Amino acid sequence: MSKAENEGKHGVYVYANLIDANGDGKIDMISFVDPNGRAVALAVDNDHTGLANNIHVFQDVTGDGKLDGEDVRLIRKLTRELYRRTDLVEGQLELFVEEAAYG
Repeated sequence: MSKAENEGKHGVYVYANLIDANGDGKIDMISFVDPNGRAVALAVDNDHTGLANNIHVFQDVTGDGKLDGEDVRLIRKLTRELYRRTDLVEGQLELFVEEAAYG
């Protein structure tokens, strides 16, 4: 049982793989995967603004059984929160997302 489950929180773990695709020292791609390693979403900053301008969602993350705009909004929110951080480096982060559920 996870720490979050022990504390009675609802939500899921999402793993964010932070990638500096062009070697400029800034994260420009975030690949989100579920605990089983399945693709959840891909967020890409290909216009170098420091925000993802392309978001592709591959599975339901809001738990409503549909792949829709709500899933995109949740991934966009997670991506913005990550890009606001000043300590981002390439690697993987484990995130617990209370408003998420795999559907």
